[in-house]
Amino acid sequence: MYKVMRIILFIFLSIGSFFLNSCAKEWLEEKQNVKLIVPKTLNDIDLLLNISTFEQDGRGSTEMSSDEADYTVEQFNALPLSFQRNLVTWSVTVYEELPSIQNEWNVAYNQIQICNVALTALNKIERDDKNKVIYDRLKGTALYHRSRQFLNLAMTFCKYYQANSANNELGIPLKLTDDIEEPIYRATLEQTYQKIVEDLRTSANILPAQKISQTHIAKGGAYALLARTYLFMDNFQEAKNASDSSYHYHHYIEDYNNLNFSATRPLNIQSQEMHLPLSPRMSVNYATIARINQDLYNSYNENDLRKVLFFKKESDGRYSFKGHYRSAMFSGTSTPEVLLIWAESMARLGDENGALNKLNILMSMRFKMGQFVPYKVGTPSETLDIILNERRKELLTRCLRWHDLKRLNRDPRYAKTITRKIGDQIYHLPPEDPRYVLPIPQFVINYNGITPNP
Repeated sequence: MYKVMRIILFIFLSIGSFFLNSCAKEWLEEKQNVKLIVPKTLNDIDLLLNISTFEQDGRGSTEMSSDEADYTVEQFNALPLSFQRNLVTWSVTVYEELPSIQNEWNVAYNQIQICNVALTALNKIERDDKNKVIYDRLKGTALYHRSRQFLNLAMTFCKYYQANSANNELGIPLKLTDDIEEPIYRATLEQTYQKIVEDLRTSANILPAQKISQTHIAKGGAYALLARTYLFMDNFQEAKNASDSSYHYHHYIEDYNNLNFSATRPLNIQSQEMHLPLSPRMSVNYATIARINQDLYNSYNENDLRKVLFFKKESDGRYSFKGHYRSAMFSGTSTPEVLLIWAESMARLGDENGALNKLNILMSMRFKMGQFVPYKVGTPSETLDIILNERRKELLTRCLRWHDLKRLNRDPRYAKTITRKIGDQIYHLPPEDPRYVLPIPQFVINYNGITPNP
């Protein structure tokens, strides 16, 4: 108990209530003139990196802007925040002041700063034969969480990564030290992604092969996040390699035939498919308030168990989403996402047989026993269509669809204008519209003068 209280004391004295209350605004606007009390031991650092703060993820705001849900006027008005309603109608011009716990910029830099404190403390401890296992686990954990939030920020506040232009595009502030006096500026998009890749490769290399608890990350999860990063860089060879490595260390897939279909929330099982139990902090109420897009719902085969487990029929005859793996929405990496990245990467590299073999591993666990007919190779275009369709259906509400739209809109075959009808109002979002990039929060611009998004 003394150690836990010491860590809590450190948190409050270091940067006010920044860490626990996500008060990044105060960190940016009112830099505290206090002598920092830093963690001194590996045990201190271990406690610091395992607080519940690290179950908070990002990208919930972009999920609300995606094409997965429909709204009536009443459902739209039931969203509690004006910012959420602006996200739904693609009307965000200013990133509004939000409760700290829902401000995704704050949540991200909160965790990043904790990781930087941990890494600074580790640099002051000698790694030796006696402590190298825990030392490496802690360093790998800090690099993983920092990279996870860097990627969340890039996916939300930056354009899609393209190798031929990334050096000329704005990335995010790469906060790499715990120095609260450090100047803040935006790196390029190339620097942003290369730093994420560099740190995730180090993290995956030094983390343990097996998780020591549900809330601890291991190699499989670090490689999974690396695979996600490479996919969103269009680096399909490295995405394939990282998926292979992730699956080697973490290959559990839930057989949906074994679940209790009569339960109100049959998938609220803390599934071992998750690498970490992560949930987006923007309150994504559409899962229960809105209704799943009807065309999306209709795309599920009648023998597909996801059609039963993911959706709840409401009194209006439409469907809401109930397929969460935990009490809140899940947005972390998982074995199914790894298999889908693996399959897509192989298809884009010309290995259609290998791609569908990976996809069929997953699909065999999603259909009624004996009812799944394995996908067979057709043309390269047909193979990719199948994989992308299954990606959308499997990763529904995982806060990935928005970034998938950003990347797929560059291909005329998949470019899509999103249309949303709310009452008599009809809203449109064409492919590659500037609104696919959210504005930098105004308080950050006001304080630091960093370059805003157009």
